[in-house]
Amino acid sequence: MIDIYTLAKNPLVFQKPRTITSAYIDVSGKMGLAQTVLMVQDNITENFGAMKMDNFVVKEKGGFWVVYKAKFKFLKRPYWRDKVVTTSFPADNQLIRLNENTAITTVEGEPIIFAKQEMCCLSLDRHRPMRLSDVDFPTEGFPDAFMTDEFDRFNVKPEEYEEVYQQKVLPQHIDMSHHMNNIEYVKLALNVFSASDLELCIPSELEVHYLGESEEGQTMRVFRADHNGATYMRILDENDRAVFEMKLRMM
Repeated sequence: MIDIYTLAKNPLVFQKPRTITSAYIDVSGKMGLAQTVLMVQDNITENFGAMKMDNFVVKEKGGFWVVYKAKFKFLKRPYWRDKVVTTSFPADNQLIRLNENTAITTVEGEPIIFAKQEMCCLSLDRHRPMRLSDVDFPTEGFPDAFMTDEFDRFNVKPEEYEEVYQQKVLPQHIDMSHHMNNIEYVKLALNVFSASDLELCIPSELEVHYLGESEEGQTMRVFRADHNGATYMRILDENDRAVFEMKLRMM
């Protein structure tokens, strides 16, 4: 159990009770994988807003936030109509990068899902990493991390991947950055599975790497490889540039 309510007293922590509505479930009637990424992303956005560190604020200082990598550890999956609590906070300040931690728990504090995201602030003009001090990001007071697992290298050879399908980037894939939204990459990658696969899916770990940007009208090629007990997904643009990769391990 986690003492989430004491933790919420820290000014760097954002906590919010949520209900698993129909918008968050997949074919299984449980919270879907892409929807899990979305819920965590939403909570992080609100966390940065509460710290006065969101994109509306850092834009005035010449920057914008990006997520490079994210890792999720599943202890179980909540069902439709379950009540959960999402708790997020920055766990460190590494000068240029930071790790944001999130826990999805029961209202009593029993862990359901842990998540870790590696983020940095890019400059608006050059799209190069900025020092976190340039946007006055906190340097102390971080709670102990929920999740300290390192991000993995995806050691899958290109020839192990098989193309599953192609997808044109459509207007509904695009967010306010005028590029494909992070969640849309996860959805495209999950389409390498059938609905029956996802209905039976018992995930233990999900990791995503955002490698590039995609614009409306581009054609994405989605690949799959099964390697060492996990399924790897890779998305290439029409110039064969990797823009996204993901690993899913099931129990």
